[in-house]
Amino acid sequence: MTMKVKLYPTDYVIVDSQTKKPLEGYESIYHYTSVIEMLNEKLINEGYEYISITELPNEEKEQYKQTIKETEEFYND
Repeated sequence: MTMKVKLYPTDYVIVDSQTKKPLEGYESIYHYTSVIEMLNEKLINEGYEYISITELPNEEKEQYKQTIKETEEFYND
């Protein structure tokens, strides 16, 4: 019986930017959340980080919603 393997767009690998060959071998696959965590470890020293928009305080979420709504209205006019 042949095992069916599926690749997912939410999984990432580290590659040489020119050759697209893996730098860590074919065993190292990272879920996108791990990629964000690794990036945040570097950014936190500079005083900022990536977080999910749903983790923002309500006031900030409402401002994003308003901006999205205004942007959609602008492009739909």
